[in-house]
Amino acid sequence: MNDIVLRLQKVTKTFGGKGDVPSVEIFKGMDFNVKRNEVVGLFSPSGSGKTTFLQIAGLLDSKFSGDIYINGSKVDAKNDFQTSIIRRKNIGFVFQFHHLIQEFSALENIIFPLLFEGIPKKIAVKKGQHFLKKVGLGKRMDNRPAELSGGEQQRVAICRAIINEPALLLADEPTGNLDQSTTSKVMSFLIELIKEHNISAIIASHNPMISQLVDKNAKIADGKILYN
Repeated sequence: MNDIVLRLQKVTKTFGGKGDVPSVEIFKGMDFNVKRNEVVGLFSPSGSGKTTFLQIAGLLDSKFSGDIYINGSKVDAKNDFQTSIIRRKNIGFVFQFHHLIQEFSALENIIFPLLFEGIPKKIAVKKGQHFLKKVGLGKRMDNRPAELSGGEQQRVAICRAIINEPALLLADEPTGNLDQSTTSKVMSFLIELIKEHNISAIIASHNPMISQLVDKNAKIADGKILYN
C-alpha cells in the first residue's frame, strides 16, 4: 500500500497577470507530502496562501501547474468529473464556518454523506449516533444547528467530514471563531477521531496550541512549504 496519501510536485500558482494587474506567484514549484495516518499543522499568517493551498490539495482549484497524486495515483486536476469522484471518496473538509443544513438535525446533518453514497439508512443512523456520542453530543442528536452552541455545531461538522472515513481530511481554521476553552475541546475531539479512523490530515490554523497536537508543523514561506 502506498505510504503517501497526498503528494504535490512542483506546484506553481499565479494570481493576476491580466490587463494592468501584475502577476504574483503564490507558490513556486512547491513540493509537499502527507503520509498515511500523519497529521500536519500548517501555520502561516493571513495572506500567505493557506486557503489556496488547501483548495489545490482538495482538488477545488485547478488553475495551477504541477502534479497531484492521491494514494499514489496521479490526478487530472482539470477533469471536473474525475476530481469530484476522488474528492467524494477520499477527502473530507472542515471549515471555520460549519455550513450545516439548518433544517436538519445534528444526526441528519452528519449521515447525509453516507446516504448520498447509498448506505442503508439504518446503518447510517447507527454510525451517526456512534460519532455524536464520541464527541459528547449523544443527547443533542435531534437538535437543529440553531439550538446548538458554536462549539457543538463545529463538532457536528467534524463528524460529518469524517463519517465516511476519508483518506485525507483538510481543515481550514476549524476553531477560528471559537474561544480558547471551546477550541481545546473541539481540537481534542478532532484529533481523537482522526487517529481512531487512521485518517491523514492537514490542519491550517493561527492557533499555536494546535501545533502541540499534530505530528508535524509546516509553514508557507517564499512560495514553498517549510517544515519547523
